[in-house]
Amino acid sequence: MEILLSGSEDPERLLLIWPSTGGNARSFRIKDSELSENKITLVRYNPKSHGDSEGIYNPSTAGDDIISYLEDRKLSHLPIIGIGHSGGGAGLIRLSSRLNFTHLFLLSPILDSRLSLFYLYENDNIREFLDLLQTDPNAGILESDEILRNNETIYHLLETSSWLNTKDLFGLKFPIHNSRVKFSDLSVFLKNLFLPGFEITKQHIRAEVQIRIFLPKEDHWFPKDRTIRFAEESGIRIVHVPTAPDHFFTSSWMTVWSQIRSEIFR
Repeated sequence: MEILLSGSEDPERLLLIWPSTGGNARSFRIKDSELSENKITLVRYNPKSHGDSEGIYNPSTAGDDIISYLEDRKLSHLPIIGIGHSGGGAGLIRLSSRLNFTHLFLLSPILDSRLSLFYLYENDNIREFLDLLQTDPNAGILESDEILRNNETIYHLLETSSWLNTKDLFGLKFPIHNSRVKFSDLSVFLKNLFLPGFEITKQHIRAEVQIRIFLPKEDHWFPKDRTIRFAEESGIRIVHVPTAPDHFFTSSWMTVWSQIRSEIFR
């Protein structure tokens, strides 16, 4: 894992950022001066496979890495504000029963990893996910012809959702390395995320934690109606961000941050 620590050196609160699968917590721009003035220390968490971290991402154990990090630095007692995007939003919800969260701000959280992938398949958007798994020919980890074969294999074996039922990943035992993710075995990465996958339910929600879910104008990665229904059943407020064009909130982080800042910098 890769964790970046900044902000107040004598904090009264902690801000924890967990990015999307394939995302990078470095992209969440927040001024250190804002944090220091408000006695907040910032932890940007890049799970295994993300940023400059080694290993293979596993959503079931990623929370353990965060807890160990905070305990080692004597920060786990602090009130925590969480910001999570996509799979990172789901990760924070799963972690919320183990740490002292006061607020969760979730950007298009993936509430069900398998549903997310089926949704991409059903709406002919699966290429967005498969593009995430393409090894960069300039990465230097394999010969270019082998990279080409591996990239073609990804599209061939994952072009339909049948593997989610057969659970056959044998042909995908090769490394992936690009600017977004890097790991030694694609089959293990897929197994960790989708076989059997994870689902967020109302039982994961703690009543004492204030939760906001931000939704973009369109989302190819998870059905918005499913998220809205979940929020209504769980008493969670939805914040629609019409200027955010897609699941990744492209060019819209500062809009979201201004709303978060108004709630936590009081």
